[in-house]
Amino acid sequence: MTIVFRPKVDRWLAALLVGAFLSPWMLASWLSYRGEREVALVLVLVGGLDLFLVRALLWPMRYEVTPEAVIVRAGLVRLRVSYSRIQRIVTHHPLRNISLRALSFSLSLREALRIEYGRMRRPAWLVIAPEDPDAFLEAVARHDPALHRTRPRELVRIEKENGHETAGAVHARRLFGDDRT
Repeated sequence: MTIVFRPKVDRWLAALLVGAFLSPWMLASWLSYRGEREVALVLVLVGGLDLFLVRALLWPMRYEVTPEAVIVRAGLVRLRVSYSRIQRIVTHHPLRNISLRALSFSLSLREALRIEYGRMRRPAWLVIAPEDPDAFLEAVARHDPALHRTRPRELVRIEKENGHETAGAVHARRLFGDDRT
């Protein structure tokens, strides 16, 4: 069963983006009024290209929790992260944790989640902001028994072999600050 989560959108960020996308057309109309039609036409084309790119790469955005993986859809982009690759999911503060490594599919700067997947030493990051982060984390934890809630908004992969945590799981607990072993 697939559970779909809508993104949380900060109103001020949405207003800023709308203003940024409307500014070429507003400037083009002013230049057209002043008689500079060639420059106005270029700005209309730039504004159209901006809207096309937003439509193709950003909107509509949704996060899907399927039985096999977490799927992030943003426009024509579709990113699939299988549960076996997820190392941890934690609260992400974009203004504090600025990283060029992180792919961000988030329109909220307050309540984002960072999915760390791939290798343990240098994981890839994916930043998302579901409307209900707690329900998202619960849905992910239901599909992968190795992902455990360690804090209110944190899932960490803890592997067990023969009833005991593996050395990698113990290392992960210490690395992520949950040393209850």
